[in-house]
Amino acid sequence: MVSYHETIAQNTKVQIACIGNSITFGARVQDPSAESYPAVLNAQLQARGYEGYGVKNFGIGGATVIRFGTPNIWKTVDSLKLYLPDIVVIEVGTNETVGSPRYNWEHIGDFEKDYSAYIKSIKEINPKCTFILCSPLDMVIATAGLSPERINDLTLRRPRIWELRKRTRKIAKAEGAYFLDLTKPFEGRSNLMTTSDGVHPNKDGYNYMAKLVFDFMVKKRIVQ
Repeated sequence: MVSYHETIAQNTKVQIACIGNSITFGARVQDPSAESYPAVLNAQLQARGYEGYGVKNFGIGGATVIRFGTPNIWKTVDSLKLYLPDIVVIEVGTNETVGSPRYNWEHIGDFEKDYSAYIKSIKEINPKCTFILCSPLDMVIATAGLSPERINDLTLRRPRIWELRKRTRKIAKAEGAYFLDLTKPFEGRSNLMTTSDGVHPNKDGYNYMAKLVFDFMVKKRIVQ
């Protein structure tokens, strides 16, 4: 089931779309509509005097950018045609690392092609759209409460996160997009991850993620 959390009124001057998987959606916190990183980002923008900007959350739990994945972020395109984003922040990669029984990693050869095609689909909506491509968050194996099965799974998948970090950077360069590294900032930060999970941030983690995006936007003068 696709769910979106709208964090702003529709009639804003500059529309920011946060697109991605369950980490964008705000999984594992009590109230994603207020505690997800897009919701916190919106609050930070308003608090810091950027009232002309608004944020909408297009996160889908379990989503990939590869078309093979079920679900995938391609499901957002029709909604984006209605939203008409000016700035797009994309955070994908975590679910791409999953192997059997979903077999996403077995189709990782399509990552660059499908990612570029997805960006093209948004450029067709707004040719002047600004893109920020985020590398996936690191998986923190030192997180408290992880089961042996979870540790084994994350140990297998974690190197794939770092590979996708490099590949996302290359896509950003090829597409004329900004690249924001979210992998290294979360490296070893077990205090920012949900207990017994190691993949999804906790409330502090989502606040930190929003700050990274906000600070990057201000530094690069994406918001002014």
